[in-house]
Amino acid sequence: MENLNSLEEYFVKIYKKYGISSLNFRDRKSEIDDEFITHMVFASDAFNSEFNNLPEHCLLVYSELKRNFSLKVKRDMNNNYFVLGT
Repeated sequence: MENLNSLEEYFVKIYKKYGISSLNFRDRKSEIDDEFITHMVFASDAFNSEFNNLPEHCLLVYSELKRNFSLKVKRDMNNNYFVLGT
């Protein structure tokens, strides 16, 4: 469970920094919807570094859940962040 908490923190960080609020992981590939990519800067070295780490983090979630998954990051009115999974 502690592993999932650190992964949740990672996906919240990705949301805060780059606006990726939703992603799917199917067949060992991460899929990001085009509407969530509009605010990202692809030329950024910081983004490239984070994006290179994304598949590894998705594989960690996959190994915990033992199945494909979808994640969505939500923020409530008190600025608390939650990662919802299906």
